[in-house]
Amino acid sequence: MSFDGIVTRAVVKELNDKLIGGKVNRINQPENRTILLQIYNRKNNYKLLLDASSNRPGFYLSNEIKENPIKAPNFCMLLRKHLQNGVIESIEQKGLDRVLDINISSMNELGDLVTKTLTIEVMGKYSNIILREEFNILDSITRVTEDLSRVRQLLPGLSYSYIEDDKVDITKENKLPSQIISNMEKDIKMARFFYMNYTGFSPQITDEILYESNVDKNKKAKELNSEELGRIDNSFNEISDRILSDDYTYATYRDETGKLLDFHCLKLNYLNVEPKIEDSMSTACENYFSETFVSDKVSQKVSSLSKKVSHLLEKDRNKLVKLLDEREKASDREKYKVYADIISANVHNMDRGLKSITLQNFYDAELSNIEIPLDVKKSPWENAQFYYKKFSKLKTSENLLKKQIPLLKDDIKYFEQVLDSLKKVETDSEVMEIRSELSSGGYISKGKTKNKDKNKSSKPSTPHHFVNERDKHFYVGKNNYQNDYITLKLANKEDIFIHVKDVPGSHVILRNDNITEEDILDGCLLAAKYSSVSNEQNVAVDYTEKKNVRKAKGAKPGMVYYDDFNTVFVNPKEFDFQIFKEI
Repeated sequence: MSFDGIVTRAVVKELNDKLIGGKVNRINQPENRTILLQIYNRKNNYKLLLDASSNRPGFYLSNEIKENPIKAPNFCMLLRKHLQNGVIESIEQKGLDRVLDINISSMNELGDLVTKTLTIEVMGKYSNIILREEFNILDSITRVTEDLSRVRQLLPGLSYSYIEDDKVDITKENKLPSQIISNMEKDIKMARFFYMNYTGFSPQITDEILYESNVDKNKKAKELNSEELGRIDNSFNEISDRILSDDYTYATYRDETGKLLDFHCLKLNYLNVEPKIEDSMSTACENYFSETFVSDKVSQKVSSLSKKVSHLLEKDRNKLVKLLDEREKASDREKYKVYADIISANVHNMDRGLKSITLQNFYDAELSNIEIPLDVKKSPWENAQFYYKKFSKLKTSENLLKKQIPLLKDDIKYFEQVLDSLKKVETDSEVMEIRSELSSGGYISKGKTKNKDKNKSSKPSTPHHFVNERDKHFYVGKNNYQNDYITLKLANKEDIFIHVKDVPGSHVILRNDNITEEDILDGCLLAAKYSSVSNEQNVAVDYTEKKNVRKAKGAKPGMVYYDDFNTVFVNPKEFDFQIFKEI
């Protein structure tokens, strides 16, 4: 993970510069595994965030405002009892490991000055925050019982011990990669070498060392020649020197689409993107975790909702196959009436107990013979009645299928459109709008709303609004509600409605203000880009004036039909998004 032992060292340096001698004024626990210490020092207020959650563990100075629960959790109350109004004596990292000790002196119940230690261990899903007095554990934010770990329990009254390993800690010894490789018994790929052998080194730093050394990370350690080992040793020494001398470059990294890739205190040249230099390690951490945490939450909600919609879609597709099969059988119902009529005409000449009978078909122009299957347990007249009933049942079934199949196809088309919208979701409000749409349609339950969310007014999302290089305005819906809004409310009669042909995609509205064919083509490219076929090279796109677009009574959100349209074929892969500016 990005929050490795090197980032830990950089944050500890910052905390030592700002917090030593500071007074702990307030202690809160805004989330299950997150502690926030408010510290006053040298006329400045600081908020130290300690996060032991599995998806974003770490610690740093924060500016984020977090809502606290009405009733403080037990661990928070314990911290307040032992640490509130205490003074920070020292902040220490254990070697280059991701373990932080904050030593705080405060008065106990007898009025004696005692030192307590607040320890945070950054270990992914095993991260924890422990309060202890010397090595006696007072409690931890997550208690670890013998059921959870037979090796190391974290419970009140037990003795605390650091987790030891046999990795090289560069703050204590200097051992070159070539020396370790020469003594290795089991060969491993270089992609795993540094974080498997050096304390605090992450996969990111492994990639950076190998990138600077020009060595393939998939190459095995024992396969390296002396020249490659020499380059790796040199790169390792350069990075080690920067770590030990606290020569840092605090930065976050984004790809060409603006997606946040990573953060670190050492330059990550292997990413091949321009770094955004941040003011401090804490700023880099907060910018990364706050954005990616929101993104992760949205992704989880999208994934959950997509599974539900996919299940509904698959269910309807299977049902459609069955209904189409029933319709095919129903379309062949006339033969059963023929059977019934012929049996009725010959009932007095038939014996009971026959498996079948061959009779003249008086419906055939040539009066050819026809073989009719019979039920041996039924009389001739009962066989005739059986076929009359079967004919009648299939006739009724076909009438029902004529209504059910189109509705089912509409449902399938709708669910495909919803899944396409979910792929484009970027914010929490957007996914909640789709959830609201589905619950309003009765497809999913509304679910329970947490008390703390009841009073929060989520800002509704808005459609994309683009302007091309000729200053023409385009509106693109992000979901079905927005599609209905821009097409049925925002658009004027003369505006141009654009949509990919016969597949899920966003509605696109082009303001009809002295537009040209080039502008319409831009709109068609936008429609192809924001569709389920954006990866194809030849996409059919329809366009027409908005006055030709209609919505059927009772139609689902986003579902419209149109006439008097033109169709063009575009290649979204050649789409140059730079010609648009989003406003």
